[in-house]
Amino acid sequence: MSKISRRALARYGAQQLLAGKPAGEVAKYLAAALASSAMDDQVDFLLGDISWELENQGQLAVGHIVSARSLSAQLQEAIRSEVKLAAKTKAVLLEERIDKSVIGGVRIETSGQVWDSTVSRKLTNLREAF
Repeated sequence: MSKISRRALARYGAQQLLAGKPAGEVAKYLAAALASSAMDDQVDFLLGDISWELENQGQLAVGHIVSARSLSAQLQEAIRSEVKLAAKTKAVLLEERIDKSVIGGVRIETSGQVWDSTVSRKLTNLREAF
């Protein structure tokens, strides 16, 4: 098999998932395509590309949230609603990570956008201003 672009594989994977193919079946095909193209080390990048494709098509945004402490269910739902509007997608999947170094606030990142209202970002901005 000739080398195929990762972007083309991501587009194919997103199309197959949207067509209702089982994720496991799509994953096996994509893994085989990566292996035969000697791109085994590109799995994480391919997953990011698939997320970008799904968000770009208005289907699904995967939001990575970083905060100093766990967010309440009510706050997570509010963030989900805002990300859905901002990303213009039908659905949002949130993944939360706790990082005490952000001090407070929240950082939200999708494949296409970043919102950073953490205390550490504000302190950095203040330092850069002086």
